[in-house]
Amino acid sequence: MNTSDQLDRRMAVSPPSLCPPPEPYSYGIKVGTTLHLSGQVALDPSGVIVGSTVGEQAEQVWENILAVLEEAGGSAVDIVKVLYYLADIGDFDQEMVVRRRVFEGLVLPAVTGIQVAALGLPGLLLEVDVTAELAQ
Repeated sequence: MNTSDQLDRRMAVSPPSLCPPPEPYSYGIKVGTTLHLSGQVALDPSGVIVGSTVGEQAEQVWENILAVLEEAGGSAVDIVKVLYYLADIGDFDQEMVVRRRVFEGLVLPAVTGIQVAALGLPGLLLEVDVTAELAQ
């Protein structure tokens, strides 16, 4: 497969409701029916960090994730894998409260949680990486 064919198979997904990425990347890349999201953090549309607790940040993170999914024609029902990066793994339960609400009544995705030494910006406590399989 040549480079042109590879590019034709990929579609960048960047909802206008999210702040412009602070670095050169797409919020999501759709390849066929699979949507790979970049790690989402608690930035509001103006690029300001929302919340001082993992629970508060999780609300914004999931709002951002759902915006990317919606822009690609999907929803929470399409999520198959969730990878969490936490500044303190002891705060995982705060995020779970939000996740339970997002996935209420749905098939639960595969989930992995990892504690990290630091995230991309001072003040961030949580980053969530999602993979979704969209309906055709």
